Amino acid sequence: MAGIEKGEQAFRTITEAAELLDVPAHVLRFWEGKFPQLRPLKRAGGRRHYRPEDMALLRGIRALLQEDGYQLKGVQKVLKDQGVGFVRARGAGAQPDVLPPVTANPEALALGAAARGPVYPLSPVTSGEAQSPAATAPATPASDEASQARLLAALEKLERAEAILSAVAAFQRRAS
Repeated sequence: MAGIEKGEQAFRTITEAAELLDVPAHVLRFWEGKFPQLRPLKRAGGRRHYRPEDMALLRGIRALLQEDGYQLKGVQKVLKDQGVGFVRARGAGAQPDVLPPVTANPEALALGAAARGPVYPLSPVTSGEAQSPAATAPATPASDEASQARLLAALEKLERAEAILSAVAAFQRRAS
């Protein structure tokens, strides 16, 4: 049955979910232990099947961890304070006005990933790609579109980082 595309409402196996999220399957099993809100259906033999709402939650967890710079405890706090719907919305690409701080403890906040902000590479080009002839070739319309897409993605990440920094500043003003 390889090659058949499933609809958005279809259940996904752990392998399919891992491929869609671009994370290893063992990470999904690990997240199940860390986030009790994540409970896929388990069929005979313990095989996991992720419902569409499970996939939305997984996308949100992944976005908070990998894009927004939260640590596991920070995502657990967001789930507790903001709820599953908030995290699912984040996984669907919704950007809240201000992301909540990771913790109410100012010292822990100062040490957490959310306080530092996400770490983004300055360039998506790796050292191996920079030496390739394609990297020094004149720009083509296709490469211009790719560059524009990278710039738009970088701008979105900067805006998200600005929102996190604003949330931290507002929290620090309230704590003072």
